[in-house]
Amino acid sequence: MGIVRCHSQAQRTKTLSELQAPKGLPELSKGYRSKYNRYKYRTLWDSQHGKHSPEHWNKNSKYPKPLSNKMAFALLMELRKSQEGKNHLQYLQPELTKILDRKNPFPANININNIDSASLDELPGIGPSIARRILRFREKLGGFYSALQLIEIPKIDTTLIEVMMTQIAIDKTKLVMLNEKVDFKQLYKHPYVGPGKAKILGPFLTQHPHLTMQVWESMKGISTEKKSKIAPYLLFQNTQ
Repeated sequence: MGIVRCHSQAQRTKTLSELQAPKGLPELSKGYRSKYNRYKYRTLWDSQHGKHSPEHWNKNSKYPKPLSNKMAFALLMELRKSQEGKNHLQYLQPELTKILDRKNPFPANININNIDSASLDELPGIGPSIARRILRFREKLGGFYSALQLIEIPKIDTTLIEVMMTQIAIDKTKLVMLNEKVDFKQLYKHPYVGPGKAKILGPFLTQHPHLTMQVWESMKGISTEKKSKIAPYLLFQNTQ
């Protein structure tokens, strides 16, 4: 059976090779392209849609638009968040920073001590998660006395804060004073005090209801650096 099958296949191949086209049909030229040919349609597309080619966009200056500051900022934030983007930051961040230097994407005079969660969420680069962190830290502090304090927020993007804080306005009248009404629970939660220092600061503020700067500076048990950070949250009596 195998020999018969091979013989039949050979015969069919020979017959097909000997077939000739009927007389009278035009012969096709070598340059002929049928309407179904990919080359023809690719050429047609290039001729009709050449304006969409990269070369056309590069030659015509009216098409390329400079990257807006908001778009540059959003791109920078996304690159910093993504694992793959971090590999390209060393190349892209200098260029994006130049764009941001031309114009800050944040509106002027952001009142960080009065702004609510919804208004924070609308700012570029700030989502619900970052807005909650800022408000939670503000509540623990009793208000911000400096825009630099935003960098102390846990897990905050420093680039975001560096761009944002130049547009921040500080209203110090909203600060909650620690010695106006001594609350040990508030002292425990305060980022600059904590449970350890609250055991020292609480009794000290209770013993000195009319605190002066001289008494505060002479206090023992808390470093000078910590005292300078806590001082804006204290009411001092004028000695004059």
